Amino acid sequence: MSYRRVVMLLALVVVLAVPVRAEGHSVMIWYLPHPDDETIGMADAIHQSVLACNTNYFIFFTKGENSLARHGLKGPDGTSYQLSPGEFGQARVNETLAALQVLGVGPENVIFFDYPDGAIPQEAVERTIEFFATLYPGAVHNTVSIYDDHEDHQTLARALASATNRFEPELNTRYYSVYIYRNPTLLDSDVVEKHPVANPSAKSDALAQFTHWDPAAGRYAIAGFSTPDLVAAAAASPYEYVQSASGAAKHWPRPKPFLKLSNLGLELGLPIQDRVSIAGMFDFTKASLGSEVALRLQDDIPLIQLVASLGYHFGEGKPYLGFSAEFGRHYFVTVRHIWKADTQLGIGLKANTF
Repeated sequence: MSYRRVVMLLALVVVLAVPVRAEGHSVMIWYLPHPDDETIGMADAIHQSVLACNTNYFIFFTKGENSLARHGLKGPDGTSYQLSPGEFGQARVNETLAALQVLGVGPENVIFFDYPDGAIPQEAVERTIEFFATLYPGAVHNTVSIYDDHEDHQTLARALASATNRFEPELNTRYYSVYIYRNPTLLDSDVVEKHPVANPSAKSDALAQFTHWDPAAGRYAIAGFSTPDLVAAAAASPYEYVQSASGAAKHWPRPKPFLKLSNLGLELGLPIQDRVSIAGMFDFTKASLGSEVALRLQDDIPLIQLVASLGYHFGEGKPYLGFSAEFGRHYFVTVRHIWKADTQLGIGLKANTF
């Protein structure tokens, strides 16, 4: 048995030491990819669950140690702080535990695993969900949304959907959107339901924990620094957003064709599997066509997706290798090496076509 699996099982034992639900109340299990996702996306739902005297368990699959934000932390006086990955992860844990405390959840109900950002294994998430689903029949299983523009969020959403399909009757699930404030087209779409916030003050107080600065106590206002737009939007929003029936797993959109435009050329691609795509391109620099197969790599760099490709350049009559880094949803840099002919560097934009 691997060290990670031993740690995982021990962590679950700690969780199970918490008294189980009171008669007539529910067990609510919350699966989160990173600290702060719970408060930005579902603070009021958590608070209402606590007020209803449900038993709430929180499973965080990472501590968010690899965020690039740790390299640019600055205090209110402009002083820069350099934290190690471990220190940064613990600081994120500290602010999330503080936010959960405001919402009525104690640290004894919270577990943090140490999977790396951007590389949470879906199988591990599924096994964890199945464990709790077997232990607590009828529990409500909550996680983030497939529509969130982050690979870890999509991994957890897929894992819950996959685990649900193996139970009869199907699990009671809810998918909360954390990144919806960065995708305005979803705010009024039929794939999400708007749940009015019942206690805005509790939600606001919880979100305020992510802007609290006290280095002596291990508090560095990390979410307020790294995702200020999400923290502010969540605080101002009168709603929390949950996938509707039309946004349920069986209706999740398939990957869309995409267009990439750079100083090197124009490329039209089509995803054929979760991580594999095919594309045709026109090379501006050589006025020639090409085609390629690309693989999205597993990586642990938040909000950056690495892509390797193998193609054929018809103008040169030779194969080529490519390597790209995609930043967020729309930006990328790429290096293309045509065998024994040329090496090219490109910078460009990417967008879904329809």
